[in-house]
Amino acid sequence: MSVTSSQKLNKGELTQLLDVARESIRGHFSDELPHPPQLDLYGYKLLRPGACFVTLEVDGVLQGCLGTMTANEPLVLEVHNKARDSAYQDRRFMPLTEDQLDKLMIEISVLSEPQVLAVDSEQALIDYLKQHRVGVVLSDHHAQALFLPQVWQQLPAPELFLRHLKLKAGWPANYWSDTLTVKTFTVTSIKGRYFQLSDTY
Repeated sequence: MSVTSSQKLNKGELTQLLDVARESIRGHFSDELPHPPQLDLYGYKLLRPGACFVTLEVDGVLQGCLGTMTANEPLVLEVHNKARDSAYQDRRFMPLTEDQLDKLMIEISVLSEPQVLAVDSEQALIDYLKQHRVGVVLSDHHAQALFLPQVWQQLPAPELFLRHLKLKAGWPANYWSDTLTVKTFTVTSIKGRYFQLSDTY
């Protein structure tokens, strides 16, 4: 299956995705039933299967972040669905409320296809991450955890980054296994306010 590469999206296409996320969230507060994006309004690259995450912050505090590593649907639909899910289905947070909208920031991260990284030890992985601030997926048996590259802003040390990623997967901080799979990826992202400067409210 053809997959949208984050590296091939330009600013205009990313801006379209940001508008899709805004409309998805706005539809929840409308008296009308929310509708998915009208696909014939979008170009070829946004209609190809794509993987993405949508991150929401209210007044600088995380409010929701959900997404997918697997490209199953057209990217524009994935953004629509993940924006809605991040706003109202992320179980770590209370659903977004209308009075939060004026302080809401939306970030869309379009993922490149994750690539397996061959490392034979945690130290080898740490050494790699010192030079490459990429997104990381750790998986072993039925457990898996993912950090977007943006997490490096909060956890700049590779040792700390990995420790928190392993805890997210439910493993001890010192966990390592010969069967552990490491994948890395990059993102192209765009971030903007829910209300644009031209909006009246």
